[in-house]
Amino acid sequence: MRKASTEPLTCSACGSDSVIQIDMTLPDGTEVVFNSCHVCEAKWWDKEGEPIEVDGIIDLVGE
Repeated sequence: MRKASTEPLTCSACGSDSVIQIDMTLPDGTEVVFNSCHVCEAKWWDKEGEPIEVDGIIDLVGE
């Protein structure tokens, strides 16, 4: 499984460095990383190091 970054992240919405990452493996085996900002509550997903929209995650889970 790809590990979340160990380097501090910066939220692109508010610039805060209070961001967490959670590694997840979807039912089909796809590895994704969920990111969340504690300050502004922005949320985003990455797949293979590239951003993916939540609709893309839903499509992967629904397959």
